[in-house]
Amino acid sequence: MKALWSSFRFRIFCAVLVAALASGVIGLFSVRVFIQDRQLDDFREMLLRHTRLAAGLVQEAPDLAQGMRLVERSFDGWPVRCSVADAQGRVLLESAGGVAPESMDNHSDRPEMREAAASGVGFAIRHSATLGQDFAYAASALSDGRILRLALPLPVLEDAIAGRMAVLSQVALVAAVVAIGLAVLLSGALRASLRSMIDMVEDLSRGHFRRRLCRLPGHEFAPLVEAVNRMAANIEREVRHSADQAAQLEAVLDTMSDGVLVLGPQGQIRRCNAALVRLFPLAGRQPGAQVIEAIPHPALQEAVDSLLAEKMDAAGGSAQRQLTLELPTDISLAVVLSRSGLAADRLGLVAVFRDVSAFVRLERVRRDFVANVSHELRTPLTAIQGSAETLLELDGEPQERRFAEIIYKHACALSRMVDDLLQLARLDAQPVGALEDVAAGPVLEQVQALCRGPLEARRLELLAHVPADCVVRGHARLLMQVFRNLVENACRYAPEGSAVRVFALPEDQWWRFRVVDDGPGIPEAEQSRIFERFYQVERHRSQGGTGLGLAICKHAVEQCGGQILVRSPAPDGSTSFEFTLARCGEHSPAKEENA
Repeated sequence: MKALWSSFRFRIFCAVLVAALASGVIGLFSVRVFIQDRQLDDFREMLLRHTRLAAGLVQEAPDLAQGMRLVERSFDGWPVRCSVADAQGRVLLESAGGVAPESMDNHSDRPEMREAAASGVGFAIRHSATLGQDFAYAASALSDGRILRLALPLPVLEDAIAGRMAVLSQVALVAAVVAIGLAVLLSGALRASLRSMIDMVEDLSRGHFRRRLCRLPGHEFAPLVEAVNRMAANIEREVRHSADQAAQLEAVLDTMSDGVLVLGPQGQIRRCNAALVRLFPLAGRQPGAQVIEAIPHPALQEAVDSLLAEKMDAAGGSAQRQLTLELPTDISLAVVLSRSGLAADRLGLVAVFRDVSAFVRLERVRRDFVANVSHELRTPLTAIQGSAETLLELDGEPQERRFAEIIYKHACALSRMVDDLLQLARLDAQPVGALEDVAAGPVLEQVQALCRGPLEARRLELLAHVPADCVVRGHARLLMQVFRNLVENACRYAPEGSAVRVFALPEDQWWRFRVVDDGPGIPEAEQSRIFERFYQVERHRSQGGTGLGLAICKHAVEQCGGQILVRSPAPDGSTSFEFTLARCGEHSPAKEENA
């Protein structure tokens, strides 16, 4: 029944049928009341008319008995009861058999009798106590004061009304059948008129977006037709726009030299481009599979799982992971995993695979070249440096001594550069391994001893403000290298007689270290490049640096999972080099990402 009621046609049919039947029932009831009232009026007029005629017959008859017989013959076939009473209400004659007039009650109190005595005629419908039956009474006064009364059983009136109602019921039945037929026809016509709309919507669902409605089932449907046509036009425009965007995206992806992999929220493969299929053929044949099934590299699957498990900001935050994959075919891939908070519930992440084999080979060649050249230069540089020291110890001419000093100075600078190059080569070539807990205080004490020469040469004081509980995650060798390079860098530019200050400040899960000097500062335009290899601020090139110390610091700090930056001028007007390292026992997100 519920399914039947959900039919629009059935509901229209029921609505029309109920309206028709309700109208029929109300009309039938109204007609029935009207017929009853009209029949009663007709019956009253008829009975009163016959009563007056009967009164005339009785008055013209020679005696009362003969007049009664004339009245009875005139109503032959009718169950009419005739009575005559005197002016005092005593019944003189009664046509009802088996009832003696003298045994009947006085009729002066009967409604019809009182009315006839007062106005000449009277009418009443009531129950007869004498016969125990309902009658319609009509009375007419005679000229001598007597009253003639006719009584007709009420069932006669009811039978007449029932006859008319039977005819009316037949008419109502025919009207109901007609109403049902009209309801069926109207609902069918309405459904047929809506068929064009239904067909159009079905065509839209099948992709025929050019269909439009031209014929209206009625002016009442004009807003609906306009809305449907407008909806179809909007759908056509949006689908065409989406198709154009999809085609453009497909063209871009297929022409990219980088492999692109799109993953769903659960990490399943949704799509990939041709470049990725060339690298990993299984990725194109296994849509819906997990990454590890198509690209058998556990590190990639771990990075995907880690990024998908990270909570995203729905307002538009993003997160990335980077890693390098080494394929058995001697191909190196740099992989960038990106995830956006805007589409986190629909789109998992996007992975871009770039072939960096050539760069890796060039970097390896460069690193090997630097290491080999640096190593080969150490022996002749040591010899030159030793020879220059020997010449300086001899008692030679002043000009010879000046040349020996120049040789010694530049040999020492070149030796420092070779040492820095070897240090960078070692950082590039050797992984640092697992991080360990390192106390910063003892490391800084060793650095103070190593830098005593540069400090005393410029009459500088090293002030360390490092708490005893300052323990970080890193490597003692790398931390010492960072502190030494930053302190030596400060010694070059700090004013003579000033101080180099080292601070360790706790911040949540990090320790922030600051190496501060009161030197001339670094121009803002140069600050973004000072951590590049061999880069020196132009006006400080005469200070004797190699341009590698800050690059070594940056490399070492990042190897330990931290970050380094410069503030110049700092809020107090000084120059501050700052780097962060994770606290002892704390997680180092940056280190894990780089790993």
